Amino acid sequence: MVKRGDVYLCESHGIEKPCVVVSPDEMAETMPYILIAPITTAERRLPFRLGVKLRGKQAQIAPDMIHAVPKSDLITRIGSLPEALQNDLNSVLKEMFCYASTGK
Repeated sequence: MVKRGDVYLCESHGIEKPCVVVSPDEMAETMPYILIAPITTAERRLPFRLGVKLRGKQAQIAPDMIHAVPKSDLITRIGSLPEALQNDLNSVLKEMFCYASTGK
């Protein structure tokens, strides 16, 4: 079963790329698609990017590039984020999607 915080190789346009699942577990369990954040080795100094070491290389989780993919695009589970990094990612997502109560 796919869970939030799992790291997978995901097929994107014929290329395998790492990603982290950001969908809530309930959504990942019941829907045919999931939300992922790509993991990239192209470093950008952005405050919401999170550093991670993946397969011996420095990389960044890119929550600014979240998108939906069919579960069938997930190829291989690599592992899961450490709890502290998952908590950091959750905090970034909360900040990114926090809507003001002003109705805007």
